[in-house]
Formats: sequence, structure tokens, C-alpha cells
Amino acid sequence: MSCYYRQHEDTAVTVPKFTNETSSGGVTYYDVKVRVGKVEWLVERRYRDFAQLHDKLVEEVSISKKLLPPKKLVGNRQPAFLEQRREQLEIYLRELLIYFGAELPRALAEFLDFTKYDIIYLLQDLAKLFNESGDALLSSKKEYNLSALEVYAISERLSLPCPPSLDRGGKYDFSHVLDFCTQLVVLVVTPVKDNASYAQDYNTVDVPIGRSNIIPNKLNFNLNAFRNLKTLRFSALSTENIADIELLKPTLQTICVHNTTIQNISQVLLCDNLHKHCDVPSLLPETIAASSSASTSNGTSALVTADAWQELTELDLTGNLLTQIDGSVRTAPKLRRLVLEQNRIRTVQNLAELPHLQLLSLSGNLIAECVDWHLTMGNLVTLKLAQNKLKTLGGLRKLLSLVNLDLSSNQIEDLDEVDYVANLPLLETLRLTGNPLAGSVDYRARVLARFHERAAEISLDNEPGSQQELDTALVLSALLQSKQRQLQK
Repeated sequence: MSCYYRQHEDTAVTVPKFTNETSSGGVTYYDVKVRVGKVEWLVERRYRDFAQLHDKLVEEVSISKKLLPPKKLVGNRQPAFLEQRREQLEIYLRELLIYFGAELPRALAEFLDFTKYDIIYLLQDLAKLFNESGDALLSSKKEYNLSALEVYAISERLSLPCPPSLDRGGKYDFSHVLDFCTQLVVLVVTPVKDNASYAQDYNTVDVPIGRSNIIPNKLNFNLNAFRNLKTLRFSALSTENIADIELLKPTLQTICVHNTTIQNISQVLLCDNLHKHCDVPSLLPETIAASSSASTSNGTSALVTADAWQELTELDLTGNLLTQIDGSVRTAPKLRRLVLEQNRIRTVQNLAELPHLQLLSLSGNLIAECVDWHLTMGNLVTLKLAQNKLKTLGGLRKLLSLVNLDLSSNQIEDLDEVDYVANLPLLETLRLTGNPLAGSVDYRARVLARFHERAAEISLDNEPGSQQELDTALVLSALLQSKQRQLQK
């Protein structure tokens, strides 16, 4: 990202070409190319824009009125004249940069789009916004959406010496940004702002920002300015962009990462750990590795390594490319909600050391079987397995604390499979819609019959049984119990 304050001597501005827009009545646009170090971007301007800029600079900083090439009323669309003007405008911009040195006036910075791509000038705009509207933005909920570029700018600005005479203490002062950031409780980070396309296609993170060569997913930053965060949400941007997340581990309660190409949970929970792809059990005390029931006297996990998430209770990684539940989840022993929807997970593992886990959502994955899941998720209250490839339910038969179970849109054909979950003593809601068995005659009554005397307590596919369904279920239940008694004899 550009930092003109540090790189003004390695900065160049050119006007490489002009374009006549016949659809706009023959208007001529000049492409202005700005390069600061290795960062480049293009700005499209008309001669009118140059004239307005010049008027501001003449009024505000008293530059010479003769510096800008004059306007021509006749023959101003001739190619030879436009080429000459292009050269003159390039000279004009070069002279401005030489004249102003390391600190550009706001009018020129805005004209050249430094406010979009440069650390100092972008943060000046944020400072002005937070100075004028910060209280209002934080009054309803302490949540704000920043682009990757803005977070990167804040991170980089913290490592810069204070630039001289940049409105210190005024509306553009960086202290307004810091004050706002320290009050945030929820931070949302996206590749760009005011563009919803990234939510549908995470590949847009490889698209440069605007007309620059800046790639959001290649910007590494820290979050040291956000010391009171409780929730961190990343969308279409990998958490591996975070260079240092240690300061957030003692306080962060919720992490949400959506629409990225991450394949392992370790890329989130160990995002700044160089050894995140190694076997995670090495991070755990031997007592935990040996027994999932190991705990301290207050019932919390004894995980004490530097990689532990001490307060993290919710992890939502919907819409990524996860293929497994890797061992890094053990670094968050207080997890209560784990949402891994719309991924590529085939097996469930490494949950035995999450004794507080109450909700597990695996909808939209590739799970084809569940074998003795009670051994890894014994205290689960809500389990969501919609849109998988399940045919049998025997592995759920001992999830005795389960209250809510979503099995919709799987491949369950045999009604006898319902018996495995019908015997769960606390189950209240069950979803089976979208399975082959849901298309059978009297489907609802036949499923409710499997719950016998508890049929009236069950909500099936989001609604309780009607009186007619319950009456039919009662008859079917009696027949089932009679059949079972005969088989026992």
C-alpha cells in the first residue's frame, strides 16, 4: 500500500493517454497514472477537473495561476492539440509534486485518489468521519465494517513516526481513528467496502482494488488497535492476513470467517502461528491429551499454552473449503457453538476435548456416516446435519442430551432409522424433510409413532403433530409395541 509520506522521493505521476468518449458528447478523459514505490493506480480526469483543482490550489496555497495550461475554445478536440495538452498536464502534475514535497494539500490528494490508496490520506478521511460521526456510529451497536486496506493502513500507521504538521489535534488527526477502534466490540473485515460481490465469489479477493495493483488478500496486518473486541468477522478474506493476534486471545468470544479458500481450522485459530500445520496435540498438556475429562477445579479446561483462546465460545466457519475438523479446535476449550456449514467435511473428529460444546452445525457437507458420535460430543444440545449424505442414524443413538436435530435433505430411506433418535430422552425438534422417507404415505404420523407416548412433545419439520396425526400415531405406536413384544418372545 502507498505511503507517500515515506516514499515521496520514489513517486511518479504521468498522464500516459487520453480517451475521447463519443457517447458522452465527445468528452475527453485523461488517464493519470500514480506510482508510489511499488504501488500503482490510475485516475481518470477531465480538463475541467484539472481546472477546478488549480483554482483551489491558487486560492488555498497561492500557486501560480499560469502553471496550468490554458483552456482553448476552438480546435480543442484535435488529436494534435489533445496530445500537446496531455504532455502539458503531465508536466503540471510533476511540478506540483516537486513544489509540495512530502505533504500534499487535501485538494491534490483527493484529485489523485491518495485518499483511496495511501495510508496517511486514507486515514485522514477515516479520522474526519469518526471525529464527526463516531459517537453516532457507536451509539446503537459498537460494530463497524472496515476494508482490508483500512485495517492495513491502521496497522501500518501505528509503526510510523508521527508525520509533521498533518493537522495534529484537528479533524484529520489519527487519534480519532484510534479512539474509535478501541471502543469497537464487533469488527467486520472485508476485501472492499460497498461491494457485495465478494459474498458470492471469494475469488474476488484476487482482484485488485479499484484501478490499483493492490490485492486485498496480500495485505498483512495486526489488530493491535482493536483491544476490546469481542467479535471478529472476516468475509472473503483469510484470517492468515493477521500477522499478530495474541492481544485478542484473552478477550475474543466469537470468530466468523466466511467465503474464503481456507481448508483447515488451524488457518483461523492458529492464523499467526508458523507451526499451524503441525500436529496440534503438542500444544496441549499431557493430562488433556490423555483424557478429555481433564479439567481444573472450576470446570474449565486446563489449556494453558500461548495458543489458547481463553474466552472463545463461538466459531462460525460457514462457506469455506474445510475438509476436516483438525486438532486446532482444542485450542478453544470453551467453545459452545461450532458452525461449519457449506464446507467439504466428511468425518467428525477432535471434538472430545470440547466439553462445553452445545451446538454443532455441519449442514451442507459431505458426511455419509456417523459412528458412535457420543464419544466425541456427549453434551451436545443442537445438531444440524442438513444437506449431507447420511443413510443411517445408528451413530446418534447415545447423544442423550440432544434436544434439536436437523437431518433434512439427506438420503434416509428406512423408517426404522428414526428409532435411533426417537429413543433420545430429551429430543424435542426433528427435521427429516427432503429425505426419501419423507415422501411416503402418512410420513408424519409414522415418524411420530416412533416416539410413542412422547409424540405430542415432538416438533417434526418445524411444526407439532396435528390431532389427526397424533391419533394415527397412537394407533401405529400400539402396533409397533405389539410387534416388538412378539419378537421378544
